[in-house]
Amino acid sequence: MPVRRVVTGVDANGRSMVTSDGVSPGHFDLMTSEFDVMWLSESSPPNLRGTLDPADVNTYAMKPPPGGIKWVVIRIPPETISDGVDRTSAEYAERMSVFDTGGVFEPGGEGWHTTQTLDFATVVSGEIDLELDSETTTLKAGDCVVQRGTRHRWVNRSGEMCVISGIVIAA
Repeated sequence: MPVRRVVTGVDANGRSMVTSDGVSPGHFDLMTSEFDVMWLSESSPPNLRGTLDPADVNTYAMKPPPGGIKWVVIRIPPETISDGVDRTSAEYAERMSVFDTGGVFEPGGEGWHTTQTLDFATVVSGEIDLELDSETTTLKAGDCVVQRGTRHRWVNRSGEMCVISGIVIAA
């Protein structure tokens, strides 16, 4: 289910206003998880007055472009649901065709990946296990993570959907 996103801007008279109110245009349902690109900036500092919607993307990229920043909301179902997805099906292949991994996932690595990014993530609802090489940490709603380019994976061993909101900064 796409996330509602409200975007502000200024009118011709310089007054603040809502420029967009609706579902995020960058919604990707990959069957094993869902991603909503809430905002994307290809540079820092970002442009505050552009008229194009940078979240209106046709491909979900794991990392923003060099110097870029991305805000994403991710929904990860329980492992029992994602493990039941037929990863050999045509539907799965079609959905994954819009997912640019950037080569960060390990082959056959069951979700293990390393990105050259600084990520600020907050668990909005549910719970999730953050697995690292040396340990696993269970995170619950309200918990925050600063992910600094380390090898990791996310596993939802609970019985409910986990929602994570994160800012991803190219490093």
